[in-house]
Amino acid sequence: MPAEKLGEEKQSRRRRLPVIQRTKVEEEARPVGERGVAKGRPTPSVRRRQEEEDEGNILERTGGGLSEYVQGVRSELQKVAWPSRQETQRLTIIVVATLIASALILGIISAAFTELFRIGLNAPIILFAVIAVAVVAGFIVFRMNSRRASY
Repeated sequence: MPAEKLGEEKQSRRRRLPVIQRTKVEEEARPVGERGVAKGRPTPSVRRRQEEEDEGNILERTGGGLSEYVQGVRSELQKVAWPSRQETQRLTIIVVATLIASALILGIISAAFTELFRIGLNAPIILFAVIAVAVVAGFIVFRMNSRRASY
């Protein structure tokens, strides 16, 4: 690569586009900070939106938007793969069985803690012993899990 002489600028390979001078009338016609306006004219998307806004009165525009929404919802619902009657029954049974099992388990846990605290308030030493056993058991489980994870 040849060395450039001082005072000479490197020529760009890309052709530079001429800068378009706007007249004062064009600058005044364009509000400051207006989006969607290029070279003093609205862009295609802004023109389309302006044309849509100009069509019909408020009831027609609202009704048109509402009907488009309903048509979109209908088309999406037609794309849904609905389960068969047997699948629906099977899945419903699974959900209800899981709900009943979890309710029973949580009820038993709640009853056990209620009874534990009732006994513990009458004899605090029993409550402290159960808490100590729970803490030791939790520590042992934590250590066993951390050993498994380290391999």
